[in-house]
Amino acid sequence: MAVKRYTWRERDALPTTHRAVALGVFDGLHIGHRAVLAAACGVIDEDGAILTATALCMTGVPKHKSGRLLTAWREAQLLDTLGTDEWIEMPFEEVHELSPERFVREILCDLLHARVVCCGYNYQFGKHGVGTVDTLRTLCEPLGIRVIVVNAVERDGKIISSTRVREAVAAGDMVTAAQLLGRPFSVELPVTDGDHRGRQWGVPTLNQVFPADYAVPRYGVYASLVVVGEHQYHAVTNIGVHPTVGGVKEPQAETWIREFEGELYGKTVHVMLVRFLREERCFAGVEELKKQIAIDAETAQAVLAGQSGEKAVIFDFDDTLQDRTAAFLAVARQLLSRHMHAADAEKLEQYARQMCAENRGGYVDYSTFFHEFIKRWSFKEGVTGEQLLWEYHRLFPLHSALYPETIAVLREIRQRGYRIGIITNGNPLLQNRKLDLTGLRLCTDLVMISGDEGIHKPHPELFRRAAARLGVAPENCVYVGDHPINDIKGAKSAGMQAIYLNTRDLDEHPNDVPEVRRLADILNIL
Repeated sequence: MAVKRYTWRERDALPTTHRAVALGVFDGLHIGHRAVLAAACGVIDEDGAILTATALCMTGVPKHKSGRLLTAWREAQLLDTLGTDEWIEMPFEEVHELSPERFVREILCDLLHARVVCCGYNYQFGKHGVGTVDTLRTLCEPLGIRVIVVNAVERDGKIISSTRVREAVAAGDMVTAAQLLGRPFSVELPVTDGDHRGRQWGVPTLNQVFPADYAVPRYGVYASLVVVGEHQYHAVTNIGVHPTVGGVKEPQAETWIREFEGELYGKTVHVMLVRFLREERCFAGVEELKKQIAIDAETAQAVLAGQSGEKAVIFDFDDTLQDRTAAFLAVARQLLSRHMHAADAEKLEQYARQMCAENRGGYVDYSTFFHEFIKRWSFKEGVTGEQLLWEYHRLFPLHSALYPETIAVLREIRQRGYRIGIITNGNPLLQNRKLDLTGLRLCTDLVMISGDEGIHKPHPELFRRAAARLGVAPENCVYVGDHPINDIKGAKSAGMQAIYLNTRDLDEHPNDVPEVRRLADILNIL
């Protein structure tokens, strides 16, 4: 479900369709941006059609030229998980002279055929930025365009913004940066062929040169994680200009993966910066530098292995923090009422519950799941399994609802000094959107979705990755889940403690782990 990307020069090639348009700069795709983009996905028009979810992204805004937080490569990856159908880049210099009236008429109405527009509470547009959300409402209403304004998204009582993210990155505060982004701050750049000095010293490094327009982190040494294939490696990364050995013109990330042997030159490598360790400095000579590299590697290993003694509680998502069965039943009702021939309410409810029963908690092959029901039941002419699946991906997250006690339990766990994470299996588009819409990213330090990682529960590697990104030893992590194999067996195989949350009243009970029936009951065990 790759997003269709358009440059401004390609705007005449845009298909003629009604759209829900998300307006913004979207220069970091942080949690606040995700809220605006989520508002535009799954919007149903008055005629019953699901509007094309389009991000109209302003680029080159003068006040935002303080460093990119994403490479184009990573941006494309993230967009595929947000539910956005189209991504249109609109250069500031092309439209900054348009009045608010012309912007709404020529861009939103005539070009994009918008039926809904979504924006943040502080959105400005038009020449000199004179247009506000109130202006947008006033201009759109006569044109039949509905305006959805997303309130400020806050973390720790402060509004999440790209400025806050950049400030955290510039200060080397990678914990805060990850909380605001909803993911670790990463260096995702091609590995360049350096002078091989590190290889000569026995510490071969990956060199990644920051582009001139990139947000460069505070110069210094970081505990880092590098994903190569199906494995995540502990590493140590220096950000800076190599002052001890003559220096370089452009800042670089230089990463040593002590336990990795292989060739990565020319490849785009994902280096996650976890914790700042020390400032970059100029040493008296090479031997002193080599000794410090060994010390830094040991310090990074201690951080990533969780030797600080920090503790964490990590949760499954579906049927642990939210009632997936109720959400699926709701979307089944919606899909059937949209696409079945006239049937009374009792019959539709019967079909919806049958579909829910055969869904088996999501453990089905969705490429055939909806197709089988079309063969069995009387759907409207022309409805296909592919169409139902496409709508399911966009509508199902809208029905997600947390258990009533979820937020209170997470807050209490936080107050007790635990870090909080989520590991969930599933389709990246579905799971990312559900987590965005339920607001859980704001309550956690880590979200890990198996589809994004390329490995799935119960593989212990997934659990070990989460522990390292939190900087908590696996034995100091408690994993709470509802599936005896994927959750409980997987967590224990990674060395974590486990709590079995039996929300569905299953007969299968894992051995040697506490069992509870309500989420709040885990507070008595921690």
